Amino acid sequence: MLSLIIVLSIFVAVAIGYKAKINVGVIAIAFAYIFGVFVLGMDSGDVVDMWPTSLFFFIMMASFFYGIAVTNGTLGLLSEHAIYAFRNRPYLIPVMMWLSCFVLSGLGPGPTTIFAFMPAIILGMSDRIKLNKMVSAVCIVGGGVAGGYTPISLCYATVENCLAAAGYTAAEAEVMLPKISFNNILAQVLIFIAIYVICRAWRVESPTYEQKPAPLNKKQKQTAFVILFGLAIAVIFPLLEQLIPSVGFFAYISDSIEPSLLFCVLLVLCLLFKLGDEKKALNFVPWGTIVLVCGTSMLVAVASSAGAIDYLSNWISGNMSPTVAKAVVAICAGVMSLFSSTLGVVGPTLIPFIPTIATATGVSATALISAIMVGGHFAGVSPFSTGGAMTMAGETDEGKKNKLFISLIILAAGSIIFASLLTVLGVLA
Repeated sequence: MLSLIIVLSIFVAVAIGYKAKINVGVIAIAFAYIFGVFVLGMDSGDVVDMWPTSLFFFIMMASFFYGIAVTNGTLGLLSEHAIYAFRNRPYLIPVMMWLSCFVLSGLGPGPTTIFAFMPAIILGMSDRIKLNKMVSAVCIVGGGVAGGYTPISLCYATVENCLAAAGYTAAEAEVMLPKISFNNILAQVLIFIAIYVICRAWRVESPTYEQKPAPLNKKQKQTAFVILFGLAIAVIFPLLEQLIPSVGFFAYISDSIEPSLLFCVLLVLCLLFKLGDEKKALNFVPWGTIVLVCGTSMLVAVASSAGAIDYLSNWISGNMSPTVAKAVVAICAGVMSLFSSTLGVVGPTLIPFIPTIATATGVSATALISAIMVGGHFAGVSPFSTGGAMTMAGETDEGKKNKLFISLIILAAGSIIFASLLTVLGVLA
C-alpha cells in the first residue's frame, strides 16, 4: 500500500507543479526526501544518490553538442532542406521522420542511439511545419523501438536473452522471436497511425518557398559532417558486430560506445574547429528540463525502493484469468515501465513468469511476451523514461516544455490502454 501511495505522489507533484507554475522536478525531489527518509527510513545520502547521473549526463552532453548545431544555424537549415524536399507532399513528412528513426535503429544500435541523435532534428522540423509534438514523440520513440526489433538490433537480442533466462530452448526461441518482433513492429506502426489520425498530422503547414533554401556554408557543412560522423560510429560498429561476430575488435568498439561520452568527443571537435560559440551552446542546455526529468526520476526510484516493482510483478503472477491475462500483462508492463527500463527491468522481471501464466491460462506465450514488450515500450514516451526525457530535452522553447510534459504523460497513459486493447482484440497473437 505504501508503494502505491508514493506512486500516487508522483501525479500529485505533477498536478501541483502544473497548477502553481513550479518545476515539477523540485516538488518531486522534496517528496522523495520526505518519503525516503521519514517514511521508509532511508539514509539521506541514499536519496541523493537516486539522482539519475547517467540520464543527467546524457541530456546535458546531447544538448550541449546540439547547441553548436542550433546556434550556428546548421539544424535549422538542414530542416529547411528536408521540408523543401517534401514541399508538395507535406503530409509525408511525419512518415519520413518515423521511417528514418526505424531504419537507423534497425541497423544495429537500437532505440537509445535514436533517442540521442534524433529529437533535436525532428522537433526542429516539427516547429517549422507546426506538427503536434505528440506525433514527433511517437516518431522518435516508436520508430526507434520498432527498428530495435530487426534481427540485428538491440531489442531483438534482449528478448532473446530473456527467453533463455525463462527456460525456453534455442529452438523454441527461434520460433517465437520472429513473431514477437513482428508484433512489436506492428504495434508501433499502429500507434503511429492512430496518433497521426488523432492529431490530424496530414494538416501540417508546409512553408511557401519562392526559391530553394540557401546551401550550407563551410562551418555548417563541417557541423553536419560531425553529426553524421558520430551517427555513423553509433550505427556501423553494432552492425559490423552482428554481421561479423568473429572479429573481436568490432564487438569491443560497439560495447565501448556510450552516446553521452561520444557527444563529448564530437563537441570537442566542433570547438577545436571553431564551428560555434561555446557559451551560446552551453546556454542551449535545458537545465529546467534536467531538474524536471531527474527530479521525478528520484521520486520514481523511491517508489521502486518501496516495492512498487515487486508489488506489480507479484500481483500479475497471481491474477491469471484467461479472459484478462493478456490485458493485465500489457497494463502492468506499461505501468512498470513508467518506473524502470523496459529492456533492462520490465522484460527480465516479467518474462520468467510467462511459462506459468501461459500454462495456467492457455494463452500463447508469444502473445503474452509480446504484450509485455509492447506495453512497456509504449510507456517509453513518458517523460519519466529515456525516450520521453530526450524528447523533452529536444524542445528548445521553454514556454512549451510544461505543455509537452503533460502531453507525453497523457500519450503514455493512452498508449498503455491501446496496448491492452491490441492484446484483447487478438492483434498481438
